[in-house]
Order: sequence, then C-alpha cells, then structure tokens
Amino acid sequence: MRGLLFRKRGKPRSILSNHNFPYSASAYNACFNRHLALSTTPKSSIIFLNLIHMNILSSSGKLLIFLAVLFLSIFTLHAGELRPSGLIFNDYHGSTVVVVDKSACRLMVYKFQESWKMDQVFPCTTGKVEGDKFREGDFKTPIGIYWLNQAWAGWELAQYYGNEANVYGTGAFEVSYPNYYDQVVERKDGNGIWIHGTIKGNPIPTRGCVSVSNNNFLELTRSVELGDTPVIIEEKVTFSPSEEIDREQQILLGTIESWRQAWEEDVAENYLSYYSDNFLTEKWNASTWREHKLNVNSQNERRRILINDLSVLKSKNIYHIRFVQTYTSSTLNDVGFKHLFLVKEQDGLKIVSENWTPLKQFSASPAFQYAYKEAAQNSM
Repeated sequence: MRGLLFRKRGKPRSILSNHNFPYSASAYNACFNRHLALSTTPKSSIIFLNLIHMNILSSSGKLLIFLAVLFLSIFTLHAGELRPSGLIFNDYHGSTVVVVDKSACRLMVYKFQESWKMDQVFPCTTGKVEGDKFREGDFKTPIGIYWLNQAWAGWELAQYYGNEANVYGTGAFEVSYPNYYDQVVERKDGNGIWIHGTIKGNPIPTRGCVSVSNNNFLELTRSVELGDTPVIIEEKVTFSPSEEIDREQQILLGTIESWRQAWEEDVAENYLSYYSDNFLTEKWNASTWREHKLNVNSQNERRRILINDLSVLKSKNIYHIRFVQTYTSSTLNDVGFKHLFLVKEQDGLKIVSENWTPLKQFSASPAFQYAYKEAAQNSM
C-alpha cells in the first residue's frame, strides 16, 4: 500500500511476567458462570475446568489448575500461530490491539513485531446483561470495533462523580462507542463505555464497561496509545491461522488500493462500483451519494489521495477500515481520518457506509498523565 507509515514503539513484555489473576473463589465462580472456556483449549484442559466448576478441588488446587490451563491455552495459541479472526491488518512494528472476549471474561493485548503475538492477558468483567448493546441503560457491553480516545485518573473521576466513581478504581480509558456504523446503520445509542479498574480486589460485573483489576489497569496503560490502539469486543472471540488471515488481508488491501486508484482517476462509474446498493450515511443513501460524487468529481480535477496508518479489523462480518486520508485536488485539500465499512456481497466486497473526520491529536487528561508518568513517557 503506497504511503503507509511505519511506527516504532517500546519493547514487548513477556506474558509470563503478568500474573495478576483473581485468587478468590467468588472471582473464579463469576468467570465460570460466564462460561470460561477458551476457544483453543484442548479437551483435557476442559476436563480440568469442569473439575474446578464442580468444586471437587481445593482453592489452591483450583488456582494451580486455572494457571495451568491458561498457560496451556496461550501456548496452543502461539504454537499454532493463531490470532483473533478480526485482527486483519494493523501490522506496524510495536503496534498493539486490545481484544475483549466477553464470554471468556478475558482481555487480551496483541502486539506486532515480526508477527502478531499475545503479549498480555487479563481477567475482566463486562456488562451485567449478555448480548450486544443497543440502548442506553441496557447494562450490555457493545460488540464491534472501537478506539481508545481519552483517559482519566481515578481521583479525577472521583471529583466529578463522587463516591460513585469508586467502581472505576485507579483510572479509565474511554472507548469510542457508538462508532459511526453503530449510529447510522444499526441505530444504536448510549455512551460512556470505558475500560476501567475496580473498587478493590477483583473486577465485578458492570453497567456495560469492561473492568480489570487496578494492577492490570496499570499494566494496560503501558501497552496502549490513545487514538491509535483499536479495541475489538466480541461475545466470543474466534481464532484463525495467521496464514488464512493473511490471505484475507491481501484481498482487503487490494480492494482498498483499487478503490483509491478509481477515486483518483477520472472514471466515476468504476469508483462508484465499489459502493453497495445499501450504502447509507447521515446525509446520503446509495442514490443521492451517486449524484453527490458525480457532481464533486466533475469539479475537482487532478485528485490525489494518499493513505497512511491503515487499519483493517472485522467484527460481525463487517470490515472496519480506518486510515489517515490526505486529499489534494484543484479545489480542495484536506487531511483527516477516513472510516470505511465493507461487507461481502454476491459480487464482492462493497462499501456500506463511510465517514470522514478532521485529524485530531488524542491525549490523556493532565491528571492521568501525572498519575501514570512512566506510561505517558512510553506510550501516550
């Protein structure tokens, strides 16, 4: 892809150094009540998990089995070079992607070096009610592709919310729910979905947020970058061989480049062929979009479109593509974030919605930067 920017970040941390897992019986029961079963866990490990759930083993025995199963599951993931099926492309050295598996009560951090590897995994809790979020106050955690846009320290939240902020623990990251597709196509509402700490000890079910222990939240601050770290939230994360995803990646990258070239060239019909008959934005449907683009393209000559910082992720069979778009022409020049939403139709990949927003710099609150100075220096 022409014009892609490659970024450098800090050294990866070992998974084995992150061992802040819940030790209480109530925490285990909460996780097992949410169907704690890793999709890559061997059958023998599932038997061990069942022993834990039947309360046959002592608490210390449960802990040992839990850690053994976790290690075996991580080993299986790495040995088979599997990765989350929705992690199509964000292949920049040192980049990270947060993946939340609601049914398994786990938050995973994947890091790209030469390939994608699970760098960290933390127990987590999500909304009290299962399923995808559609309405404010439904106590559900949304499913989809989001980004970390803001961060606050725990004591800063306490100033705003008083004692109610205790549930957020040591701090919080804002997740960009609802995204454009959520709002325009799926007509979702609500807001205030965060990844945050907990009141004390182990996280508890939330009103829709993702919660981890305070220690694990601190670890997370060292791994993510506001505005640049995507978050994939699934009811149940599926995994695919990297080779299979790489083939899918090449198809997507080829489609994006062909779309870019068609837009740059003065062949409107070719460009519009990449759009679905079900295309929808806040302003246009497929018919009015066609009229709009024919009019705009006839006025803007010598178009040049550059794509940088491309990310391709997938959830619910929808490809969420984000990049920095630099557009220059005879009458208009701008730079901003472009979001494309693609689905597979009978005649190939089609754009069902898109959005452009001005480029902006994301930064944590001053209080958060002060509270997490080391994290801010390394990644924020």
